[in-house]
Amino acid sequence: MSNQTLRELAKDYARGEIDKESYRKSRVELITAITTGKVVVKAIDFPPPLIPSEEEAAITETAKREKTKIVSPSPKQTPSSKGRSPKPQPTTKTDKKSPMLFITISVAIVITLIIVVILFYPKPPGSTTTETSNVSDMTQAPTSTVAKNMAGESLISEFLTQKNWTEDSLNAFLNAWSALSQEERDLTKSTKRMQRMNASIYKQFLEEKALSSIDSEKAAMKQQKLIEFANAIGINDSRLILE
Repeated sequence: MSNQTLRELAKDYARGEIDKESYRKSRVELITAITTGKVVVKAIDFPPPLIPSEEEAAITETAKREKTKIVSPSPKQTPSSKGRSPKPQPTTKTDKKSPMLFITISVAIVITLIIVVILFYPKPPGSTTTETSNVSDMTQAPTSTVAKNMAGESLISEFLTQKNWTEDSLNAFLNAWSALSQEERDLTKSTKRMQRMNASIYKQFLEEKALSSIDSEKAAMKQQKLIEFANAIGINDSRLILE
């Protein structure tokens, strides 16, 4: 067994001078020798710290003094003599602002009274009637528009729910659509329900087109009927073309 220390063994292993098995074997042998007393472990005497010279100690002490903040005590106030008269108190800004504050509050009160008088002053009967009629007209206008919208949308919703694309069903829808006023039809054309109707017609058109290989004549008639149906309710879709 060599006289290497554990540190030297670790350095040799780290540098690759010995392999892993040799390192473990030598380490076990060295530890066993140390524990059995065959190898004496010497204590390492480290050199004591250097004692600073007098010049370095003086520089360090000066630096410490410069960092120390010296706070001088504030001088105590001496009581005033009995014979002296008290100094007059200076006028504050509040005293100067008192007139302006009073004027501002007065103006605010006057404005508030004017507003109260205007709001609660009794109006002539004619003006009340006019205002009531205007309010009722404004309330009825959106209500009537919504009702006209709902008429066309309800008709489309009922038709799409049935999913019946026979010729009789299409003709029945066209009759009900013609019964609506022109304003109701125009309002319905810009709704999402009409967009759904357009998408459903195109989907049915593609299904009939796919069946043209089985019965081309019948499929062509149904496609033509769907094109006429779309044009009748105001849908102009460039995709609906017979080939």
